[in-house]
Amino acid sequence: MEQQIRKYGSINDLPASCQKLFDSNEKSSFDLSKDWFLLLETTVIRQTKEIYIFTSETMGVIQGIWPVLLQKNGKFSPRQINSFTCFYSSLYQPLISSNLTIESLTGCLRKILSDTQADVLRFDIMDPSHSGFDLHEQALKKIGFKTDRFFCWGNWYLPVNNRSFSDYLQGLSSRVRNTLERRKKKFLAGGRGKLEIITTHDKLFTAIDVWKKNYSASWKIPEPYPEFMPSLISLCAAKGWLRLGIAYYDEEPIAAQLWIVNQGRAAIYKLAYDEKFAHLSPGTILTAHLMQHAIDVDKVHEVDYLTGDDAYKKDWMSHRRERLGLVAYNLRSFWGLIGISKHIAGKIRKKILKSLK
Repeated sequence: MEQQIRKYGSINDLPASCQKLFDSNEKSSFDLSKDWFLLLETTVIRQTKEIYIFTSETMGVIQGIWPVLLQKNGKFSPRQINSFTCFYSSLYQPLISSNLTIESLTGCLRKILSDTQADVLRFDIMDPSHSGFDLHEQALKKIGFKTDRFFCWGNWYLPVNNRSFSDYLQGLSSRVRNTLERRKKKFLAGGRGKLEIITTHDKLFTAIDVWKKNYSASWKIPEPYPEFMPSLISLCAAKGWLRLGIAYYDEEPIAAQLWIVNQGRAAIYKLAYDEKFAHLSPGTILTAHLMQHAIDVDKVHEVDYLTGDDAYKKDWMSHRRERLGLVAYNLRSFWGLIGISKHIAGKIRKKILKSLK
């Protein structure tokens, strides 16, 4: 049965037959959904990158979807295929059917790489335990590309294991429990502090307004794409994913956190607080409040801090995994050979510097 590889310039151009594969992958993570890719395309990526979405179809059934970005730097630089990601992303993987064989995948990638005349392929922030990671690595080797894995970041998470929030709390260190109890008591004293979680569309305006206010008053640099977060909050509300926690003090919103709850998994996406109120620890108190809601109300099986090895995440989470990238160089092209040479030289340099420390 012959595979048909088709190319599209927008997520919106994909045929309705792709939805089943998107729905299947959305069960793993919100950022593998069609809505997520479309959100990135419309608010961030289309402004700076050239988008391709390749699909593989056999007998009318979609076997794979590869949302990618093509980087063309000019005549004297490589053509590179990148994952459909940006700094708002926490996970990526091509969407492939569970029955797609290594032979079929090799054929798909060969056609995609030939169509784009790519010298380099680079997929960031993948889950190395997912079967698709190894399959893509093997397929790229069969094509004749030289592959390597690279570290992206650590990912702290909590398997809930059917515990209540009270049980979870008892499992935290005495230092964290005592600190939380003391700070919460201070925050709520005299009725000055209040906590709220917005989950529905009817309070969408409040959610977006509070988020903007707290983010602008926080320590964080201004959003380079100001439409992304309001659009994400709107998307979450529409899909029932929204858990936007707000801490008020004297009726003023002083902290906000966006959690995304999807398919029994709570992702701690982004947080901000007004630095004037740092002494009240509103972020810590709000995290505990949202954690209780996720565990006792939403009954999630996992809480995920998504990106980075920040020290405070160890206080709340119990497990760590890694997100890796996959890079592949075309050994039959000049720029592919230049790329692998630089890659190897960089790894050697890192090892030497590490040994000198």
